[in-house]
Amino acid sequence: MSRRRHDRWLLIRLAAQNVGRRRLRAIFLGVAVMLGVGIGFASFVAGWALREGMARSFARMGADLVVVPRATLVNITASLLTVQPTDETLPAELAQRIAAIAGVAQVAPQRIVPALVEGHSVNLIAFDPAQDFSVQSWVEARQAGPLEGLIAGGALSTRLGETLNVCGTPMRVSARLGKTGVGPFDESYFLSFAALADIVSFCRTSDARAAAKPAAPAKADDAPAIDGMRHADANVCSGDLPLDRVSAFLLQLSPGAKMEEVKFALAQLTDVKIVEGNGVLTSSRQALSTLLIGLAAFTAFQLIALLILVSLLFSAIVQERYREVGLLRAMGAQPNQVMTIILAEAAVITGLGGLAGLGFGAAVLLMFARSLGFYFALLGVPFAWPPAAVLQIGAVLAIVFSAVLGLVGAFLPAWRVRRMAPYALIQAEGR
Repeated sequence: MSRRRHDRWLLIRLAAQNVGRRRLRAIFLGVAVMLGVGIGFASFVAGWALREGMARSFARMGADLVVVPRATLVNITASLLTVQPTDETLPAELAQRIAAIAGVAQVAPQRIVPALVEGHSVNLIAFDPAQDFSVQSWVEARQAGPLEGLIAGGALSTRLGETLNVCGTPMRVSARLGKTGVGPFDESYFLSFAALADIVSFCRTSDARAAAKPAAPAKADDAPAIDGMRHADANVCSGDLPLDRVSAFLLQLSPGAKMEEVKFALAQLTDVKIVEGNGVLTSSRQALSTLLIGLAAFTAFQLIALLILVSLLFSAIVQERYREVGLLRAMGAQPNQVMTIILAEAAVITGLGGLAGLGFGAAVLLMFARSLGFYFALLGVPFAWPPAAVLQIGAVLAIVFSAVLGLVGAFLPAWRVRRMAPYALIQAEGR
């Protein structure tokens, strides 16, 4: 076992010495790998950051289409972020039928209900955080941790972290939204469907307790703690609110989807009205997705071209060393050992080139963030760095890819030499 390990270490030393013998060629090959890996790594990080920033910016423009009950009055705004307050509802299970329509990428249900918050009549807008693309993109300030409790609209003066009485239920304000200019959106509180269910359950329990009380005059000590939830309108803070209904479905179309075809499919649903957003914004968002896919394909072709370049260079390198390899074989070196030397040499050169490529890519990213990134930020497209875990995984994959690039590029020349006889290798170089 120790003999085999010693032989393997000796082969690696021979490969390193071969790299040093032809330094200029190794440097040029390493620089080529450095440029390819560096640009690829920088493209990945910059593409991630711009994709997230642009997705957030386009999400702030709202939905492409909104499906509402037929009797709903619609006030068209520049951004379809929500609907006007309405008592009309649709069944929640309709979301599955809408999501099955070709061209629909995302379905975000919302429910608008009247409520009392600190004794004032306001609207609560319930949404599904997992499906939402219009509410959370407007979060301007938030507390650490998941978004729970209430999210205050931009026109409300509620402080972050403040606890409010919502229909008798204490709820903490965990985030605030920026001002959108859309009245119902800015003047409402947002919460998840699960939080709305908790409020309805509390109101139902409170109504049951109030109904069970005798009709005798109530004393001050017997007054319930939830008197502040009572309202002249029976629909406000009602325990009978059906939870399987929604006020609207906000739709986002997939890249390449045709608006008219999706609207035609939605028109087959009964008792619904379809509201169309800004067509220019929809087309721009779809074109952006196609552009990012094109950039990813371009980067992939660039790396394939680099692989071909490495393979051609090592074919030339191996051909120049036919006599040397033949002498090694004649002295007793096994074919696998010769192949290991060539592959190890390739892995060393490309691995070092990949390591240098990380530094080159980081420099390109810093220049990009201070130039084009700043320009995009002025346009409202933030340059958000990927999470640290993504950067670490990307860096490791870049180094591993560069080493594998050398192994794959040199495999064919090494395999060809492995199959040749020693005398043929010695004679081949003299021809």
